[in-house]
Amino acid sequence: MDNPGVIPTAPAIVQKTMTQRLYYTDSYQTEFDATLVAVTTMAGRPAALLDRTCFYPTSGGQPFDRGTLAGHQVVDVVAGDKGEIWHLLAAPLTGVAVGSSVHGLIDWPRRYDHMQQHSGQHLLSQLFYRLFGYETLSVHFGADESTLDLDVATLEPAQRDEAEDKANDLVYTALPIKSYFVSDAELSRVPLRRPPKVSGEIRIVEIDGFDYSACGGTHVRTTAEIGSIKLTKLERRRGQTRLTFLCGKRALRDYAAKHRLLGEIAALFSADASEAPKLIERNLVQLKTLQRELDAANERLLRYEATELADSAGESGQLRIVARLFAGRDINLVKGLAGQLQQQPNVIALLGATADDKLTLIFARSAEVDLHVGQLLRDTLQLAGGKGGGRPDFAQGGVAAPAVGQQLLAAAVEQVKAAIGD
Repeated sequence: MDNPGVIPTAPAIVQKTMTQRLYYTDSYQTEFDATLVAVTTMAGRPAALLDRTCFYPTSGGQPFDRGTLAGHQVVDVVAGDKGEIWHLLAAPLTGVAVGSSVHGLIDWPRRYDHMQQHSGQHLLSQLFYRLFGYETLSVHFGADESTLDLDVATLEPAQRDEAEDKANDLVYTALPIKSYFVSDAELSRVPLRRPPKVSGEIRIVEIDGFDYSACGGTHVRTTAEIGSIKLTKLERRRGQTRLTFLCGKRALRDYAAKHRLLGEIAALFSADASEAPKLIERNLVQLKTLQRELDAANERLLRYEATELADSAGESGQLRIVARLFAGRDINLVKGLAGQLQQQPNVIALLGATADDKLTLIFARSAEVDLHVGQLLRDTLQLAGGKGGGRPDFAQGGVAAPAVGQQLLAAAVEQVKAAIGD
């Protein structure tokens, strides 16, 4: 074994605990009987302490087990600092006295899913170290996907694909996975790349001569039970690389969902799925071309509209006020119209648009007009409790009161006339 790369993924020190952890010796045990040691309240929930349990507490990145205890839903499992494990319940254990026996039942699909993800992470962490020398710095097991952070700023897609391929090869070989405890004296004979920082009995999870991890988590019996492993995403994060992965049924569901989506996309083109990317790319090019043509046509129409509005407001040699309220018109087109009105001589544009129970005001002026439309807009919107402002020549703001649109525009016109002495 040449310096295998592993990390501790869950508390591995075994002390003289108040709670015997049954999952240490059998991750597949789903039912158990235990003695109720104590009851209390934690985080606003009734909590029960047992002399032994199959419930795994949140630790080392692996989420807690769910299930039932004496018929009551277990909503959280918390490990205390003295080795005790508390079971937080949806309702109090009424009629169950301390010292009596209670029956526990684990949510097996959730437990097995966590076992697949955790064992898959051990496999991946070892592979990335062996192949490229990258160590795993942290791990997170989520409800839908899991992540591991590698100590490398950039992971190439080819490296990701190589690791994924070799991981699935190891799945097919069905390497046995076992756990056992070692003492301080025996620890030196275990090829851990990163020795634990604590002393005492250490729980080791071994993937048959391939990976040795100090770990207190739950795992499958062989790599075959991990199922398919799929690496779905790479993210650069502060000098590290975050890798998102799926194992087992998660990978299968991901494949099924993406296969269905690809089939639906291909059906839209009445083409084979393999042709979909090329057809989508072609349509995107066409769409961009059409959008450019549409933008150019809209610009011509807005220029024409701006000319008509300015001409209807008076002669170009005098100050012209264009005040218009548009219902349901795209706000970007209204902004474009304001921009075109700025190109007309001696124009102050006071435009409004109502949509989705909101009024948007856009004020603009020609370069030769001496008026701060940003201040004008601010003063106008204050009349209705709105906010906004902007540059001396262009400003935008809004208020959740579309019914006052005409009233505010009329008030703005009066302010302009007062300001220019008309």
